[in-house]
Amino acid sequence: MSGRQRGLFRMIFRDFLASIRPTINRPKLMGEDYFGTKYYEVSINSTSKKKRPSRYFEAINDDFEQEIPAEWEAWLRHRRKEPPTFEEIETNYKIQVTKKLNAAEKLEASKKEIEALKKTDIPVEKRGYESFPTYEEYSPTNKLAELKSKLKPK
Repeated sequence: MSGRQRGLFRMIFRDFLASIRPTINRPKLMGEDYFGTKYYEVSINSTSKKKRPSRYFEAINDDFEQEIPAEWEAWLRHRRKEPPTFEEIETNYKIQVTKKLNAAEKLEASKKEIEALKKTDIPVEKRGYESFPTYEEYSPTNKLAELKSKLKPK
């Protein structure tokens, strides 16, 4: 026999005691976003079977339905190791605002173009599903009228 035994009961008892003891790990404030939401991380115990630390945020609203910046969401879901810096969030927010402004300008320009084409009598090319050919004999309203006329008592 080998000199040392496993001590199965000792391992079970040690794990049981470790599960009863209160954890000393306190949440660490990792940062705050421009909405005022605070983000925390709780490090793992050496006895824990977890591989990753738990991360969470304190909601400003009571209903938890609030916007979270994409950088912080990636950090919360463990898609990035380090929490985002304030400068990184600020530059990405500026890019987001400029993209929204550019999209609004393009939308306004396309609306003006459509209105100008409607005022003139130039035929407008159909786009999307409207460009697909339609036939009178295959239209659903035509078939419905035929069925009603067939089912009417004479």
